[in-house]
Amino acid sequence: MLAIVLSISVILYSEVKIISNIGNSVSAFYSAQTGAEEVLYFDRKVIPNGGNRGICSICATCDSGDCMSCSASTSILEGGGTGCDAQNCTNCQIKYNSSFNDRTYFINVIVTPDNEPGVYIFNIKSKGGYKNSFRSLELNSVSE
Repeated sequence: MLAIVLSISVILYSEVKIISNIGNSVSAFYSAQTGAEEVLYFDRKVIPNGGNRGICSICATCDSGDCMSCSASTSILEGGGTGCDAQNCTNCQIKYNSSFNDRTYFINVIVTPDNEPGVYIFNIKSKGGYKNSFRSLELNSVSE
């Protein structure tokens, strides 16, 4: 009888621990989503005068607390383009991280030219973390 009670206690404890980790996992996913939404906002709404997109100027325009360790470099993928020029962002890789309310996210954005002239691939990789849980998401889009 004691063995049955102990077994049930161990199972219940494990289930409670799993339920707790699910909450952390959801918070980590929301952190990753926040990072991706921030990138989309800067790319579409914070466009420099005369520019075609805002992501290449994110290191200069983003509040330093929101875009820590921000770096932009010509994309490691070959294919032409003008690199990370804020006016004509066509071949660039941007990396940064941020934290808020014990949550973190790490961003890796790559803009590369497609094989078709005038078409560009926009890739966002966002990894969010909360406590001991991490979740990632990736968004891809094609623009002209």
